[in-house]
Amino acid sequence: MYPCIILCGGLATRLGSIASETPKCLLEINNKPFLYYQLKYLDQCGAREVYLSVGHLSEKFYDFNRKHKFNNISIKLIEDGLLPLGTGGAIKNIIKMIDSPALVMYGDSFLRVDFLEVCHSYNTNLGPLLVIYKNDGRYDQSNVYFDGDNIIYSKTNVSPQADYIDYGVGLYKPSDFDNTTKSFDLSLLQEKFSKLKLLQYFKAKKRFYEIGTPESYIKAERFFKKYEFE
Repeated sequence: MYPCIILCGGLATRLGSIASETPKCLLEINNKPFLYYQLKYLDQCGAREVYLSVGHLSEKFYDFNRKHKFNNISIKLIEDGLLPLGTGGAIKNIIKMIDSPALVMYGDSFLRVDFLEVCHSYNTNLGPLLVIYKNDGRYDQSNVYFDGDNIIYSKTNVSPQADYIDYGVGLYKPSDFDNTTKSFDLSLLQEKFSKLKLLQYFKAKKRFYEIGTPESYIKAERFFKKYEFE
């Protein structure tokens, strides 16, 4: 399984005061940090190397790393630095150290997909791979649609035909980031490869849970009250 990069540096402005002193992915859900559930699931899926891209309140992640241990994964914390890198720049900052393809996901989403199966479906000779889910506008705005055999993705100019959503995890290789700036949004890279018809896809079958808003945070709490790891 490829190494995994988790983006944990967001400011969580939509969550308001509940995330003012705690990074979003370290907010507790039923007495455990949200990040714990993500890492536990990755551990069971076969992950070995996990890189946490941290910025805002980064010292909290060192505390988390001391308190929580997992069976198989090794966790490395990589700080963004003083200047904002954006999601694309944060990944570029880490993937150049890995020198191999890497899974990339966000720290505020719990994704029920077989990560090993995603890795097996990836073709290193093409562009990035985007995991998508048939959303039909239910959980957030759909932003992906099929144009024949290819997926068309746009964050800025969403098509009314879009019925799939970016699931929140993808696969990238270091060369995907060639000729990019130091700081940029990952969606620009995804849109570039989409226009070139080189953006790969994998269809997830189960919905995701995220904690980006107070409403979704409550839904995640309800989900994890019933969820059990195998």
